[in-house]
Formats: sequence, structure tokens, C-alpha cells
Amino acid sequence: MVTSAVVNTYPLSSYTFGTKDPKMEKDTSVADRLARMKLNYMKEGMRTSVEGILLVQEHNHPHILLLQIGNTFCKLPGGRLKPGENEIEGLKRKLSSKLAANSTGLQPDWQIGECAAIWWRPNFETIM
Repeated sequence: MVTSAVVNTYPLSSYTFGTKDPKMEKDTSVADRLARMKLNYMKEGMRTSVEGILLVQEHNHPHILLLQIGNTFCKLPGGRLKPGENEIEGLKRKLSSKLAANSTGLQPDWQIGECAAIWWRPNFETIM
């Protein structure tokens, strides 16, 4: 028996968006980023990262919300986990830091669904 998960999407108008101070990239090039990642690996060992897929409905079609980084590219919200932190709590922390209001009294109750994928970048190469 095959079962499939139901994913509810809600209209984009159901959400309120504010602005936060822009977060600029730490590195000036892809080569610099990979060098920093390699140095971090040598110091800390393998680190786990998480990213969330947030679906909304616009024009009767599902859309994935992305964060714009600088003026160059967009990415899923998320980031590196702290040592010993599990994926769900880490993703909730990252979603709150990147998407929630700056007010401590307005922390969202993130609902985390199933894991969509797991992947590794073993050699710090630009292509995953």
C-alpha cells in the first residue's frame, strides 16, 4: 500500500512580511567560500546543515519561498547546526533567526514536516 503525505498550501496573502537588515555574504567569491569551509572542516570536523522548504500558494500554484542573499542569488532558509543540536530544533532556530520578527515576544511555532533529502559535499567542490 502506497501512502502519500498531504501538503497544505496557504495563499501568500495569509502571510505578513517585514524587512530585516540585509545579511551580506561572508566571502567575496566562491573560491573564498570553499576555502573558508575547508578551514572550518579542519578545525571542527563534519558539520550538519539544515534548510527548510516553505510552500505558499500564489495565482493558484504552489511557490517556494526563498531568501535573497545580497544582490546575487537566492537560497532556502537554514544554515549550520550547533554541535549536538538536532535537525528539527536547529531548523526552528534558523527559521526564527532568518524569518521571524525581531521581537522576542512574537516567536512563531514552526511546524516541521518530513525530511525531503539528505546530501553531502565531501570535497568542498562548487558542484553538488
